[in-house]
Amino acid sequence: MEDETPRTDEEIKRAVIDRTREVQLADGDPVSEQLLEDVSVEDGVVTFTVVFDRLNRRLSERLSDQLRGAGLATEGIDHVRIEATDAEAPESGLPVTGVDSLIAIGSAKGGVGKTTITAALARALNESGLDVAVFDANVYAPDIPDLLGAEGPVQNTPSGRPKPIEADGIEVVSLDLIAEDGPVAWRGAMVHDVLKDLLGDATWDDRDVLLVDLPPGIGDAVYTIVQQAPLDGALLVSTPTDAGVRATERTGALFTANDVETIGVVPNMTATGAESSPYEGDGRELEDAINEEAIASIDPVPFDSALRTPTACSFGEDGSPGERAVAALGETVAEFVAGRGGSRAPADAIDLRGLPPETCKRQAITELAVSDGELTLLCRHDPEELRESIEETLASDGKRLDRVDIEDIGQEGWVLELETELLARSEPLA
Repeated sequence: MEDETPRTDEEIKRAVIDRTREVQLADGDPVSEQLLEDVSVEDGVVTFTVVFDRLNRRLSERLSDQLRGAGLATEGIDHVRIEATDAEAPESGLPVTGVDSLIAIGSAKGGVGKTTITAALARALNESGLDVAVFDANVYAPDIPDLLGAEGPVQNTPSGRPKPIEADGIEVVSLDLIAEDGPVAWRGAMVHDVLKDLLGDATWDDRDVLLVDLPPGIGDAVYTIVQQAPLDGALLVSTPTDAGVRATERTGALFTANDVETIGVVPNMTATGAESSPYEGDGRELEDAINEEAIASIDPVPFDSALRTPTACSFGEDGSPGERAVAALGETVAEFVAGRGGSRAPADAIDLRGLPPETCKRQAITELAVSDGELTLLCRHDPEELRESIEETLASDGKRLDRVDIEDIGQEGWVLELETELLARSEPLA
């Protein structure tokens, strides 16, 4: 008789998925109901990434138990790990996952070349080796896809989350890659919803930096992102004109009022290059006029027709004056990202964030059971409550926590470093 035992991780994964189809929910199974964002198998460990935010607490706990049972009932599976799709989401009104640093680029004045700077900067950062994404927040006139050569339509994951379009290694999400109808008069709650659906729910894939191209003005889209998205910093863009300075100064004041650090002021289309500029002045006075608290001085970006097509630009030493200026801007932003952005969570930590409370505790216990006595956890629930629950369970198994270190890492939650030891027979269990 032919041996039908799964051999490879991929074969085991298919067997696990078949088992999960036997799990009964109110209207179907976890696969057909699109409650599984991902299923992965490696070295006998199956990881279920679950869309818990579509379920109430009771159903969430029940689904976790059933998935654990389905996984352990599959040949080749020794351990089951449950994760949440929004595990990395910071505690903000517009959470964003899969991104180390989020930087807004704005100016209340239209026509200052802000979107061109965003697209060119994205290319320069990508060329320097960073993993880059761009979100086009201009729901009124989205232009980023044309400048970066991104073509839609955006596809959705099984759970309905938008998957960014990749253009030469840069991930892009824009309403222009989705909307097929005519112009829409976006207002208030509509703007918030579309930004949450596109920026907050997008499955950004481990990006070092996400640039957010803000629309001109200070309207609903700008307020929503500045006040609710977890921005690490911002760039202000202005032409060397009185109107540009006044408008950009208002945007800078909005950033400052919402504790968003200004990386720098970008003087754009200045008369400092080989080509003649429609504006006078080199723009070097703009930093003092717009935001004296900017942490870096940005060299002017001269008027340069090459920047109109960022996909054809080269941001090395042999580039045009505009290309060299954007490359220098990229170095400033990369330095900011390296020093201010990035996750503080240990790379080897087991991520319990986003799990229902009981599932969180049970997962911690099962992870300890298969560990070598040392374990690092990430959680959002009360870490002391989780520690007490772990101690109680360990005591019943003749073990105790020898060391517990708890670190608050801000919006990312808490890190728990645990070390256990087996009690001697003469020692009490509690």
